[in-house]
Amino acid sequence: MNSTGGNGRPGRPARLSRERIAEAALQGDVATLTMRELATRLGVSHSSLYRWVPDRDGVLDLVSEVMVERVLPEDEPDSGSWLDWLTRLAWAMHDEFLAVPGYAAHVARPHRHHPASFGRLRGQAIAAFRAGGADAQQAEENWTVFGLGVVRWLAATGSAPEEPPFGRYLDTLLRGLLRQGGDQRPFRQAEATTSRSVGDEHLLALTRDLTSESAKARERACETICDWVRSFDRREARTLASLLASAAVQEQDADCLESELNALGELSATGLFDAEDIAALRRLPRESVRAADVEHLDYLIEEFF
Repeated sequence: MNSTGGNGRPGRPARLSRERIAEAALQGDVATLTMRELATRLGVSHSSLYRWVPDRDGVLDLVSEVMVERVLPEDEPDSGSWLDWLTRLAWAMHDEFLAVPGYAAHVARPHRHHPASFGRLRGQAIAAFRAGGADAQQAEENWTVFGLGVVRWLAATGSAPEEPPFGRYLDTLLRGLLRQGGDQRPFRQAEATTSRSVGDEHLLALTRDLTSESAKARERACETICDWVRSFDRREARTLASLLASAAVQEQDADCLESELNALGELSATGLFDAEDIAALRRLPRESVRAADVEHLDYLIEEFF
């Protein structure tokens, strides 16, 4: 009897594939996954694994492709089903993301999202908001609120959700994106009566806290920036980005440094500041940043320099 299983060589390992790599990566905590651990799971050498994926980010890209394929509804959103479509999408993200330890936390961190996966998710969600009556700009903004809201809830709750339950949170989130008149259409930007700006009083308070000797005050300012990130105008965003970059270079408190880099990452999503505004960040030695936080710095450096 031939014991080779038709491979021609006894004991020959199964061939690698993108599907097998993604499947193996999903068998543990993706937040702490290493290439060495993944190669061991697959029963292959490092060199064999690197022929398929260039690095850990490449593995996580494969994981994201699988996850997005799992969560996207099979049907297309239209004017009659768009709200139900978004609800089903959010619940699928809830079930699938929480089933993989560390994945929601990974997605919530600032990083380059793989265009073949999250680009597709973003496009479908924007199409749903457009089907509900939003113009192109508002659909884009609604997706940002929706996507960040769902992912951050999942990242914060992990595998043991606490109150408020996800259903209540999702209902509140979607209602906030609907017109107050009850006709279940997204609120259009053209209907807003005030321009985006937090004002000089709040800007001055933030700058004082960012330069405070108190670590708690600096962290509080960073948290406020993240909360208000969609409320700043270009002048305010450039001012805060410059201060955050300079503060990060001088920062001695590791927790504050994490908050400053995270706030910069949030601000960068607005597109309201340029590389010259955070040029000071290039003086921050990568080795001075905690391993858990270096992803924030790498994202900013790759994005702007």
